[in-house]
Amino acid sequence: MFVNIIKIVRYLFRNLVYLNFLVFCAVQVGLASDIEYQHAYAFLSTPKYPVDAPYFDYVNPDAPKGGRIRVPEMGNWDSFNPIALRGRLARGVGFWSRDENLLLDSLLAPALDEPATHYGLLAEGVAVADDGAWIAFKLRENARWHDGKPITVADVVYSFNVYQTDATPTVSTPLKPFSIEVIGPREIRFNVEPESRGNPSYPIRLGDIPIMPKHYWESRDITKTTVEPPLGSGPYRIGDFVVGRWVQWERIEDYWAKDLPVYRGRFNFDSIKFDYFRDDQVQTEAVKANVIDVHLENVDRRWTSSYNIPAVAKGYLKKDELRLLRPSGLWWPVFWNMEQPRFQDIRVREALWLQRDMVWVDKRTYGFWGHATSFFHDSEFAATGLPGEKELKLLEPLADLIPATVFTQPYRPQPNTGAGWSRTNLLRGAELLREAGWVIRENRLVHKTTGEPFNIRFVAVSPALGRSFISYGKLLQRLGITSSIKSPEISNWLFRMQSGDFDAGAIWFLPDNMPSLLIVNSFSSAAADEEYSYNWSNLKDPAVDALIDAISGAGSWDDYVAAIRALDRVMLHNYYWIPMSSKTRYALAYWDKFGRPEHDRLVRIAFIDTWWWDDEKAAKVAANIGQN
Repeated sequence: MFVNIIKIVRYLFRNLVYLNFLVFCAVQVGLASDIEYQHAYAFLSTPKYPVDAPYFDYVNPDAPKGGRIRVPEMGNWDSFNPIALRGRLARGVGFWSRDENLLLDSLLAPALDEPATHYGLLAEGVAVADDGAWIAFKLRENARWHDGKPITVADVVYSFNVYQTDATPTVSTPLKPFSIEVIGPREIRFNVEPESRGNPSYPIRLGDIPIMPKHYWESRDITKTTVEPPLGSGPYRIGDFVVGRWVQWERIEDYWAKDLPVYRGRFNFDSIKFDYFRDDQVQTEAVKANVIDVHLENVDRRWTSSYNIPAVAKGYLKKDELRLLRPSGLWWPVFWNMEQPRFQDIRVREALWLQRDMVWVDKRTYGFWGHATSFFHDSEFAATGLPGEKELKLLEPLADLIPATVFTQPYRPQPNTGAGWSRTNLLRGAELLREAGWVIRENRLVHKTTGEPFNIRFVAVSPALGRSFISYGKLLQRLGITSSIKSPEISNWLFRMQSGDFDAGAIWFLPDNMPSLLIVNSFSSAAADEEYSYNWSNLKDPAVDALIDAISGAGSWDDYVAAIRALDRVMLHNYYWIPMSSKTRYALAYWDKFGRPEHDRLVRIAFIDTWWWDDEKAAKVAANIGQN
C-alpha cells in the first residue's frame, strides 16, 4: 500500500495542474462563483448579437450539408503543427486567425459582420476584471475532441504553456504578459502583468488561441514539424493528402459545436480540398478549366482579359468584385532590410521612395488597383491631413525621434505625372544620396568612404511580383544603383525573408479592424529581436515602439484610432516601406455550383465556411461543360 501511495504522490507532482485543481475544489470553490461571465466580448464596443440569438445574420441557418469545394493555395506545405519553428503550415491549421484553423477550436470565435466582436465557442463565457488584472473564461460542458474525450481546463493550461515556451515568436511573444491558473472545474483565469494591464485587445488575443489536446501531444514532440494528422476538435479533420501538393479536409458530422449560434449554418461542405500551385498564372488557368472551384484573382491583366471564355459568357463561371468590412491596407509594398546601415539613413530611404511612379503603375493596371496612401488604407485608421489634438498628445513628446514633417506636412504620394520617371525626382534623389555620403564613380554609385557599391537585391515571392520590380530597377540605374531580382521557390523565399538574406522585399500588410497584434509583430523592436518573427524589415525605432504602447493601452475607440493614425504618420514620413497598391475591391472567380447567403460587407471573404453545395446548380454546370 505504501508503494501505491508513493506512485500517487509522484503522479500528482507530475501533473501540478490537477493538484492545483484539487486544492481549489477543496478550499476555494467560492472564488469562481463570484465572476459574472458575458457571452461575448466586443473590442471597445458593444456586441451586436444577444445571448439568445439563434444564429448570425450572414448565414443560411438551414444550409444543406454535402458536396466539396476545391480551393487553390500558393506554394507548398510540409507540416500540420501550427507552432513548430520551422516548416510551412498546411492551409487549415493557421494560428492567430480562427477562421484559418479548421482543426482546432478556440475559446472565442469572431462574428464576420462586426468589426471586432468575438463570441463564445469553447468558452460559454468571458469576463474581464475592472482594473484589467485578469481575463477569465468558463468552458462549455459538452465540448469534446474528435476522439470523444472532453475538452478540459488542463488542455487550456497545457496549450498556453507550450505556446509560451515552445512556439514560434509570432505566437510566444504576444503571450508574454500573461500567466494562467485554474479557478474552477471549468474555469481558467489569465493574469496580466501589472505593467501590461489596460490593453482592451487582450481578451480577443487569448480567446483566439487554438486549444490543443494535452493527452495527444504530451507523448509527442510538439516543437517538430509533422505530417501525422493531429487530433482536433474543430469542424473538420485531415483526410487524404500529398505533402506539398494538396490536402483534403473532411467534415465532422457530429461536430460538437455545429448548433451553437456562432457556427450554425457554417462549415457546410463535406470536404474542402486545398490544391497547391507554384505559379499564380496556373491558378487562373485551373479555375477556367474547372480544376478548382474558386480563385481570388490578384493580377489586373488577367482579370480584365483572361476570362473571356464561353463559360463566363454563359454565366457558369462567375466574376464578382467584393468589398470588405476592414482596412484594405497595403498590397506588396517594398520594404528595406533595416539591419543594413545604408537603409538606416532616412535620406537614402527618401531618395529610393521618390523614384517609384505609382501614377504610371495605376495607368497600366486597368484601374484594378488603387494607390495606397496609408498602411490602413480605406479606413478610419488612415492618417489624413495634419495631426489632430489626440494625435499631437502622442506625437509631441516624441518630436526629437520623428521627422519634423510629421507635424508640418500631410503625407502625399510621390510627385509624379505618370510619365514613368521624373527628372525632378531623380535630381532630388541624387542630392539626398550625396548628402548621405554616396557618390558616382565610374558610372556607379558608391559610398565615398568605404567604396561600397550601392546594389539592391530584390527578393520576390513570385515571378509576377519580380517582373513588377523591373521598371523600378531601371529607374534606380539612373542614380547609379545596380539591382538584381530573384524569385526563389516559395519555401526558400520565406527562409530568406525570415533570416534577413535580402536587401529589399515585399509582402502584403493587410490589417483587420483590431490590428494591435499585427502591428506588434510587424514593427516592434521586440519582434525584430526574435528569430523567425514577422518583423521581416528588422525595424527598430523607439518612437514606433512608444506608439505601439499607446495603441495597446488605448481605453476608448477614439484613443485607439488616434494612436494608430499617429503610428501611420511616423511610418509613412520615415519611408521605411514604399506604399504601392491597395485593393478596395476583391476579384473573385467561381463556378456557379454553390448556394450563397445574402449579407452586407464582411470582414473577410467567407466562401469556405458560409457557402454550401447546390446539387441543381452543380448538375447544370457539369452538363454544360462536359465535366463531373
